[in-house]
Amino acid sequence: MARPPGVLLLAVGYGAGLATGLSRLTDPVFAALILLTLAVLVWREWWFPIFPALCVGLVVGGHARHGAGSRCAATLPLGEQRYRIRSLDPGEGTGRVVVSGRGCDGTVLARWPRTTRAPAGVSLTVTARWTPVARLLHRPDGMLMISLVDSVGGTPGVVASLRNQIVRSTRDLYGPRAPLANALIAGWRGELDPDLRSAIASVGLMHLLAISGLHVALLAGWVLLVLRLCRIPRHGAECVAALAALGYTAFLGWPSAALRASFFLLLAAGCRWRQRQVRFDACLGASVLLVLIADPWSVAEPGLWLSIAGLSGVIAGLRWGVHALGTSWWINSVSGSIGAVLMTAPIAAGMFGQVAPIGIALNIVGMPLVATLLPVLFASVLLTPFTHSFAAAFAVSGNGLLALLELLVRIGSKAPGSATPTQVGWTAVWPWIGALLAAVWVAWGRTTLPEAVRRVIWSATAALVLSLVSASRPAFVAGDHGLTLLFLDVGQGDATLIRTPLGHWIEVDAGPVGERYDAGRRMIAPLLARLGVRRIDLFVLSHAHRDHVGGGAGVLERFPVDLALEPGMLFADSAYEDWLSALARHHTRWRRAVAGSQWAIDGVTFRVLHPPSPWPRQGEDLNEDSIVLEVSFGAFRALLTGDAGFVAESAMAGALRTANLLKVGHHGSRTATGAEFLAAIRPQAAIVSVGRNNYGHPSPEALRRLASAGAATWRTDVEGTVSVTTNGRTFDVKGARSIATFETGH
Repeated sequence: MARPPGVLLLAVGYGAGLATGLSRLTDPVFAALILLTLAVLVWREWWFPIFPALCVGLVVGGHARHGAGSRCAATLPLGEQRYRIRSLDPGEGTGRVVVSGRGCDGTVLARWPRTTRAPAGVSLTVTARWTPVARLLHRPDGMLMISLVDSVGGTPGVVASLRNQIVRSTRDLYGPRAPLANALIAGWRGELDPDLRSAIASVGLMHLLAISGLHVALLAGWVLLVLRLCRIPRHGAECVAALAALGYTAFLGWPSAALRASFFLLLAAGCRWRQRQVRFDACLGASVLLVLIADPWSVAEPGLWLSIAGLSGVIAGLRWGVHALGTSWWINSVSGSIGAVLMTAPIAAGMFGQVAPIGIALNIVGMPLVATLLPVLFASVLLTPFTHSFAAAFAVSGNGLLALLELLVRIGSKAPGSATPTQVGWTAVWPWIGALLAAVWVAWGRTTLPEAVRRVIWSATAALVLSLVSASRPAFVAGDHGLTLLFLDVGQGDATLIRTPLGHWIEVDAGPVGERYDAGRRMIAPLLARLGVRRIDLFVLSHAHRDHVGGGAGVLERFPVDLALEPGMLFADSAYEDWLSALARHHTRWRRAVAGSQWAIDGVTFRVLHPPSPWPRQGEDLNEDSIVLEVSFGAFRALLTGDAGFVAESAMAGALRTANLLKVGHHGSRTATGAEFLAAIRPQAAIVSVGRNNYGHPSPEALRRLASAGAATWRTDVEGTVSVTTNGRTFDVKGARSIATFETGH
């Protein structure tokens, strides 16, 4: 095995140190033991550069972690506030903004109201709510949910004006396909149709919309071609093309994957200028090291690692394909595409919960299509201010190519091999790590084609045996003659599935949604599919906050729903609007639920305890408007409280009865699950639906009140999905770490 270049070892060590420092694994004793062990292991070895790089990365990561408190994402207050902001991206949907007057550093992502189109480079006064999100390695992040724009002022600068010009040109030239054009040119996906975005993700072509190394390489390639046609000397043209790629990256706001590709091109052009051999691994290591030095938090960016893995997979696939199969273009295309999919699959499965094998075939068509489409889009946009007729001529071709790309995506999304979303995490990662290791074994040692085929057969046999063993051990089996409640581990949010004795399904809430995670598509819908569910009889939305309604639209796209119930309080949030739009598209019946409503399914009685009608405090706090649902079967009674707090608990005091099981209100907030409320219902078991968060959920006060009331507590962030099964006389509560059986009699 060839010795890796020193700069690659430096990048590995520095990245490992950064990850360690940023992830709070910096206890002095623990860190000293790690460093001492590494020093003993690597002393006098050729991979010794890892050790000093890891030490430096550990220090820089710790410093960056301590400095994270000054970032806007860590300092913006919760709740609705008035903000003065400056927009960086044009259009509607989502975009980057800079918050003024809050004493914080950096940009944040904002979501605009549906009817608002904010140009780039202007100052705005808005009413918004900050929604924090915990990211990988505890990176502060979130989204500013803007509900009202009060005033707009200021004059855009040169860069902002160019961004606005791009949006105006695409709207004029491409009409309804302008959002797709904007996504391909600059990565602005806020206006993109959610169904089209989901289809693109399901066929493994999302890298065509995310500004990554592919876009940078294509831009540099076209610039290089034009310069060479103009008889510019080769080395000078290569350097100018690499600088053009770096300028394009700066225009986009320095996304880490594009910055890595720009550094790679600059290093390769410099090596060729000085007539030195271009080593792929050395240039890759140096470019990654430069990105990590420029922004330590980029080590937590999935896009950077997908870019690295994808490029490495393409190169590895091409090398093996040339050695074992030949040099024809179709062999190179297939082997490079297979390499990219296999290398990126573990990351995509772990972070996003889906991998699309069909992407191997579609990339062979999609990448040349995008390579042809990008210069047409750029030419049409750049020519618009000078000669509209020439721009329109380019746009005719561009519209045709965009239509072809949409057709490819929509056909592929319905074909076998398109991605089926699964739950994110290690459960989804292990199969793809196995596939990657099998591919490495197949290609190891410059194998010949017959030997590779033999190893593929052995690998496929092993995979078949493991899949059969796994299928024989289902994660959950619903009882045939009892009631089952599943409190799903959807992160910081709520989602509950209820199965009646005769197999009818009720869903209460649908978990959160964000830019990178949709609980409905990634967790709930795949689980329902594995359980053999074909339709949902009732969908109860406790209230319209996005950590409860976020996954609802994704579930509705996969499963028909007979009836939807909710409090009926209008709320300005795109997740709630998407859910309502999905109800309308699928002609789902809708009703407003009020206290006193009651119905029965298969001997299970459902009773709404809150909110009453009229509700004098309606609209003051959406949490207090939550539906509180009582579920009874035999002598068993469960209470699902949404985000209801002290106010709602006081309002329904007269309607409360004892309950065996409590779904704790508002994720264990200190302002919910009061002592008087607990004294009235006297729960034996309590479920806290909670994920990693910055709110302090569940609060120590709420946990103490539950303990004082004698309730055994299960948390989804500790136990994973918690199942409760009952025959009406006893009930079992089962999490990943603990199981208990209770008699229903208090």
